[in-house]
Amino acid sequence: MEKKVLLDPGSHSIDDVLVHFEAYKRTRRQEQREFEQQLKNLSLNANCEELNADMEVLRAGLHKLHKQQERLQQLWELNAIDPAPLEAEVCEPQKEDPDEKPDQLEVANGESQCVYHNCQRRIDNQLLLLHYLCDHNQADSYCLSVLEGERAVLSFQPQSCVSRVNKVLGLLAYGGQLEQQLGVTQGRRKFYNAFLPDQHTHLETHIPVVVLICQTAALSVLESKKFELPDSQRDTIFVIWLVTPSDCHRLNATLSLCGRDAAARTGTVIGVRQVNDCQDTACFVTVDANYWRLTYTEMERLSNQFRDELHLEIGLTEPKN
Repeated sequence: MEKKVLLDPGSHSIDDVLVHFEAYKRTRRQEQREFEQQLKNLSLNANCEELNADMEVLRAGLHKLHKQQERLQQLWELNAIDPAPLEAEVCEPQKEDPDEKPDQLEVANGESQCVYHNCQRRIDNQLLLLHYLCDHNQADSYCLSVLEGERAVLSFQPQSCVSRVNKVLGLLAYGGQLEQQLGVTQGRRKFYNAFLPDQHTHLETHIPVVVLICQTAALSVLESKKFELPDSQRDTIFVIWLVTPSDCHRLNATLSLCGRDAAARTGTVIGVRQVNDCQDTACFVTVDANYWRLTYTEMERLSNQFRDELHLEIGLTEPKN
């Protein structure tokens, strides 16, 4: 950056000195902001690497503890004989303790690459929600908690989509059925989000779900066609899909899209994709059915010639076994 030198008041007019001094202050403020941002990025990278290392140590300890528990259980089954219950005790149902905690903590394995555009970080799956909340806390990256049977609504401007660029519409945290949250059922959540800030600790056992959209060429849906730049915007399509780092729960998403006129809407049901899967629309739309394809004409109609904001309504469910 060009170094600015203050003018000598004795040889320049006061107006020239003031103009030059204001430019000097702006330059110094810009340099200070860039320096503080560099320090912040260095701190975030170091903290993320430290957390990833801590998670590996924690996972190894939990695996060792799990093996010890299995060994103790085997010894107990070999050396102990449980007496048969009395007839009266057989008829009496056992009371479930809602405060009872599972004796084992199940931890999701592996790491994933961040789905945000131009973010190349690979994050431990248990730290993904922390990464989304703290490192991508822009206005369009808020988190909505949703249970089965509830609906979340994300609003966006369709004209803000850039061709071949994945845009994050929002972040959801799926908490399962209401009965599971109240402790009525014994269902164990198999996902855990580590090191969340105090205001988000209620999402520790929620499943993160990221909602994305991308505008791409209509020919990309044909397996025999490689991606080509469209002749006009009308030759493009909009692809909406959801991803999650959880490999223990299969989720379905019920989607509904409308504009200012709520009566004019369209909808579909898709499966939630894995975050480790390919997120390049030109690749996965030819082999995967878990996305929603909307034509340029549909988006134009729903958004009133792209003048109105669109509202995406989302409901998450777990398939019934």
